[in-house]
Amino acid sequence: MLCKFPNFEKIFIFFILIFFSTASFASDGLPKQGEVIRDSFKVYEDGKSNRGVIRSIPLPKGEWIVVNTSERKSQNIAIVGERITPINLVDLVLAQVDINNQLIAAIYLTTNNTTQSYKWYIDYCKDSNDSFIYRNTYDGGFWQQRCTSIRPSTYLQSSTPGQNAVRNFYNSKGIKFNANAIMVQLSEIGTNGDLLRLDFFYFPNTYQLENPIVGNLTLSPWFKTNYKQDPVKVKFIEGLQIWSDSYSNLLNKFFNGSDKPIDKFDLYQFSVN
Repeated sequence: MLCKFPNFEKIFIFFILIFFSTASFASDGLPKQGEVIRDSFKVYEDGKSNRGVIRSIPLPKGEWIVVNTSERKSQNIAIVGERITPINLVDLVLAQVDINNQLIAAIYLTTNNTTQSYKWYIDYCKDSNDSFIYRNTYDGGFWQQRCTSIRPSTYLQSSTPGQNAVRNFYNSKGIKFNANAIMVQLSEIGTNGDLLRLDFFYFPNTYQLENPIVGNLTLSPWFKTNYKQDPVKVKFIEGLQIWSDSYSNLLNKFFNGSDKPIDKFDLYQFSVN
């Protein structure tokens, strides 16, 4: 994974491109495309279900369709002269739809499934484009980092291998989706190489709020200065901030591994009335 990109759109495209560039379904501990999972996604050592659980990743209530899953070796930028052995990562794309087969939420997550010591030279809390609506670093440090951020985002607007793969799956299942979203990014990095990055996409139209197609996010009604002009949008974002921090707390609780029952957690609820 690389640390710096000139803008968020390139970060997202790169993330999705890498996400599907080495797709593999060899590990028996990974769910298969098209399966439905609930409650949590358990990460097994080396992707083998007969080995120990590295971490359980709680999922909000509902049925999550597995859009794609893959394994790959990490790519990291280190200090000049320092050699870093790659660590194994697992990537997962999940989608939840309503009774009309409309996409209401999507998750893109990356986490390690090996436990060797590893230094991550990345900082998900940085906002080089000054586009965050909200950010909480939980008073963490660089080597033991935890961050939650909220920002407007495009969704499947580019033609890259990764985005095409997701789009093709949706089309094959008749899943309808919108081209813009609000992204909640939750991340945690541990001192021993543990990593979790979870990009959670919500679609304002699900809540009867405007969600026009825009490519330039500064023109989005959800851009950090634009949404404040509408009291309803302000209320929506304030509630989403509370939801995001609560979800981060739950993810943190299970970050270091647990096979205990996962606490139940709802999708974000909001009504314009």
